[in-house]
Amino acid sequence: MISERNMAVLRAIIEDFIATNEPVSSKSLVDKYNFGVSSATLRNDMAFLEEEGYIAAPHTSSGRIPTDKGYRVFVDQLIQAEAVTTEIKKNLAELNRLFSKTLDQLTDLDEKLQTSAQLLAKATGEAAVVQYPNLKTVSVSSVELVQVSDNKVLILLITDAERIQQHVVVLKKSLSEDQLHKIKLKINAELAGKPVESLVDKLAELIKKFPAEQQDNLKIIVAGIALLLDANKQDKIAFAGAANLVRNEQQFAGNLGSLLKTFDDQSDIWQILNSWKLEAERPRAIIGSEHSVYELSNSSLLLSSYSNQGTEVAKVAVVGPTRMNYPRNFAAVLALAKLLSREQED
Repeated sequence: MISERNMAVLRAIIEDFIATNEPVSSKSLVDKYNFGVSSATLRNDMAFLEEEGYIAAPHTSSGRIPTDKGYRVFVDQLIQAEAVTTEIKKNLAELNRLFSKTLDQLTDLDEKLQTSAQLLAKATGEAAVVQYPNLKTVSVSSVELVQVSDNKVLILLITDAERIQQHVVVLKKSLSEDQLHKIKLKINAELAGKPVESLVDKLAELIKKFPAEQQDNLKIIVAGIALLLDANKQDKIAFAGAANLVRNEQQFAGNLGSLLKTFDDQSDIWQILNSWKLEAERPRAIIGSEHSVYELSNSSLLLSSYSNQGTEVAKVAVVGPTRMNYPRNFAAVLALAKLLSREQED
């Protein structure tokens, strides 16, 4: 069991190491912090922390650096059962203003999530990942059919996750605006409010509900809708901040190349994010050796979830070296997750 003073010493070592990227000695602790004990007592505290695996000596110098175990204890103190500690809360209001000022102007989901990732990367100085809403939680709000010319129709697929996708199809026979409107009404009667995941079979049945003379055109329209539905089924993420990772390359122990390749395969990152369960209103940190994925073994992953009508739909995450500013980064992740949740529920 780590004592209150040992915890204070560990916290000071972690904060000093995060700020300087230099091993921390007992002398520097005496110089910078008022623990009210002698240098010899601090050396004993550091010896205990090292013996217990919370800190380690990177080489023969007198300084010590945090281990994954040390970071874990530090992070667990930041995240309390009530939700967020004062240290994180003090950053939330400013970050909310930063994010909402830009995101409030965006209505397209793709643009909103890509911009969200860019804002999160800028606010933290790390890499940022924002998941697109999970297929199982997304439903069709409506399908719009807009006549472009006599035989061309623009299909708009709108989901309750605020994603709007479009595709132009060329019909075999021209349709009047009234015919197109009636087709749209029938399509929405079948698809609106239904989960995207369940609609493949419904599309095939939909064609049979139209008169034979319209079915050639319906096959083309349905094929266009199927194309848009399929785009929603892809496990997709918005990613930003690769340059931030490169800037800290030396902290990834030569593993940065494989880490960046992992982000190239979006389905891998999607699965990694989904492998961690979150409690409502609480972020989570996975630190270094806690990762089951080798490419992340020198990284910390901070994540929270955003919701639609109270149901989790996807996650927001920051990825960086284990030596990161945890209070600031937790605040940024939470601020963005809460904002995306609020906008999903509007």
